[in-house]
Amino acid sequence: MSIGHRGLAPNAGGNLMGIHVHKFGGSCLSAVEDIDAVVERIRESEGQKVVVVSAFRGVTDRIIEQIDFESTTPNVAFTASIELEHLERVPEIATSPWCIRFADTLHHLSSCLESYRELPDIEVRADALACGERLSSLAIAAALDARGIPAIPAWSEDIGIRLIGRGEDARVDAARTKESLQLPTGSIPVITGWYGVTKTGFALLGRGGSDLTATAVAAAVDASSVTIWRDVEGVLALSPRWTLPARNLSNLSYTEAAELAVFSQPMLHPSAVEPLRELGIPLNLRPLHSPEDDGTIIGPSIRLETPCVRAVGCLPRQVQFSWSLSGAISLTECVTDAMSALARARIQVSSIHAQPGNVQLLISSRMAARARRILSAQPSLPTPEIGDSVSILCFVGEGIGEDCDLWGTIAKHADSSGIDFQFSEQEPRPHAIHAFVPANQTEWALQTLCSALDLLSQ
Repeated sequence: MSIGHRGLAPNAGGNLMGIHVHKFGGSCLSAVEDIDAVVERIRESEGQKVVVVSAFRGVTDRIIEQIDFESTTPNVAFTASIELEHLERVPEIATSPWCIRFADTLHHLSSCLESYRELPDIEVRADALACGERLSSLAIAAALDARGIPAIPAWSEDIGIRLIGRGEDARVDAARTKESLQLPTGSIPVITGWYGVTKTGFALLGRGGSDLTATAVAAAVDASSVTIWRDVEGVLALSPRWTLPARNLSNLSYTEAAELAVFSQPMLHPSAVEPLRELGIPLNLRPLHSPEDDGTIIGPSIRLETPCVRAVGCLPRQVQFSWSLSGAISLTECVTDAMSALARARIQVSSIHAQPGNVQLLISSRMAARARRILSAQPSLPTPEIGDSVSILCFVGEGIGEDCDLWGTIAKHADSSGIDFQFSEQEPRPHAIHAFVPANQTEWALQTLCSALDLLSQ
């Protein structure tokens, strides 16, 4: 028997007996010891528990490779290897109440792969990719159940996760999801993240989309909290990828977190906080294997008397594509045609700046050569000019965009260190300052400015 969200306990403003949503990404589902830790985090948590899972680490990438790159591995052999991966990490699947459903899901994956090879279709592709989350849901439910924690797989198509859009760029239909959501009672639901159903079939939420599933479910049931468990610490003032001793951030506002997420991937899906903002539901990012660490809490804004930079994000090695426009093509036409061509090729634009007579796009250097071929082949577009590689720096903190003195301080530190530093010409945001540095100065700029802004630990 299932009941809708209205039958679940309402938000109790932090009451431990409220509903608590726990999300585990693929990085937390890599090995047997990870599965053990997941079980313990659920066992230790209070209140009503709802679990959201991604696919096991590496599974989605392997399915993509099997679909898109004409793998010579027979589908039967491929699904057998996927089965083995799950059984090695969660042997309890074989004796669980869902062992037949597990086998059926593997067979369904094989069928989707075969169908897509014969006639490519974006909804069949989405259905195949969703199998990673379905298998993960079955495995984690089996692991919990075998250890005395009643749990049940809860697939998006069965419980009412509704999306708008097609392919891999869909978004959650919050109103329809809240209306249709039916969660099982009596056991902990283990919900499939990342995908949902549209009016025509299956669709995906993009990379990191399981974060969106977790926060959308939390908003629909008016949860007391959301915890996203990770394989790293909470949030640092600078991404660990730069290997600098950045400070831990005990808290961030929704706005700060959303901005920083764009420039510090894979910290959090940039849109994940939006379902929580109106309801004031706190979001906690915590390390899976260090439960004593409180991590980082994301919640409502707290304005400081003196605005300060709290974190710095960076998108490194971005190549500039620009057009100097004449009367042959309008500004709107140039932007529309360029963005449409890149979207069809699944090339993401990091930044866009358009003004009369000139359009500039920044695209990751990994995609630059491909983007150049695609844009140069568009008959409606002039040949783009290719600029030097730059990195985008994003300084984050409530109120900093309105503090002219702080702008001057940042520029002064950059200039005194010999950094070729340039603020973005875009309209500044109250909570963020964007700037560019040459790609070959990125690490030096981050070290210098983070040190000057007191963002590094002693």
